[in-house]
Amino acid sequence: MTEKTPAPAAITPQEARPQAVIDATPAPVSPKADEDETQASLKEMQENVGQMSELAKEEENLVKEFFNFLLKILKPLSKTLEISVSSLPENYKAQVNKAYLYPTGQLVLVYRNGEVEILNLADQENHGILIDITSDVMTKLKMIINSCRSKTEKRVKFLMSVTKELQKVAKVFTDE
Repeated sequence: MTEKTPAPAAITPQEARPQAVIDATPAPVSPKADEDETQASLKEMQENVGQMSELAKEEENLVKEFFNFLLKILKPLSKTLEISVSSLPENYKAQVNKAYLYPTGQLVLVYRNGEVEILNLADQENHGILIDITSDVMTKLKMIINSCRSKTEKRVKFLMSVTKELQKVAKVFTDE
């Protein structure tokens, strides 16, 4: 006679997970060591928060100076900078069609759907965008300044030749 063994019952997903066995003895903790670590952590956090505050103030001052200087440079040139969309942060690149930076710090974003958004780059939450576009801004400033210098040189050269000719004509009248 053969014995039949009963078929194993179906295993549910909960039963399939191995049971966690925690067999650990906590390490002896010195109350003084915990207190010293806590005090050191608190001191480090206070120092970091103090430095963060100083850095935030310095960042604000630098951003203000950046736009003051940009305004001084662009005001006589009557320019607004077109910013390359490729210099914008990734989350804007696919949606923005054009971008313009006003010397006062406003970044005008023209979206593909026609909507317009104005970001004040002097606001702290937008400082990252300012950092992202700074290289493009510097490149555009260099191009604008070089172009203005070249135009001024051409005018000076032209006026120099005209002035020399006028000088010759005026000399004829003064010799008489």
